[in-house]
Parts: sequence; C-alpha cells; structure tokens
Amino acid sequence: MPAEGHQRRGPVFVPLAYRIEDAAAAIGISRSTLFEYIKDGRIPSRKIGASTVIRHCDLEAFLDSAPFSAATKDAQRSMS
Repeated sequence: MPAEGHQRRGPVFVPLAYRIEDAAAAIGISRSTLFEYIKDGRIPSRKIGASTVIRHCDLEAFLDSAPFSAATKDAQRSMS
C-alpha cells in the first residue's frame, strides 16, 4: 500500500517520435536551431503525412554525440 500522499505511478511513456516543436523543447533548443541541425544532417527527420517528426532514438544519439561542457570535463578530471 502506498504511503500517505504518494500515489502509484504507471510506466513512464516515452514517445517513439516527436513533432518539431516537441523535439526542440525536449532538448532545450529553438525550432530554428533544430531546423538548422536537420538541414545540415546532424539530426535525421522523417516525414509522416504532412508532419515532420524526429525519432526519440535520434535525439538521444544527437545528445550522446555532443561534446561535454568544460565544467563536466573539469569534474571528470577531479574524480580521476
């Protein structure tokens, strides 16, 4: 039985793909920046009917390929 004030939650839903606005918001960039990344091939997109969509796995791959920030590099060095 859940503790008072806590509710059970179901599984977290992760969409297979995002429309442009949602994809940009998901990774914290503007729509115009996302379109630039699509145009230069950094993020692949798909056309489904009239909608352009970006797969969740492609957003993850883009983020995984991004360089670490200087603060992250410094923190990693101090842990070594």
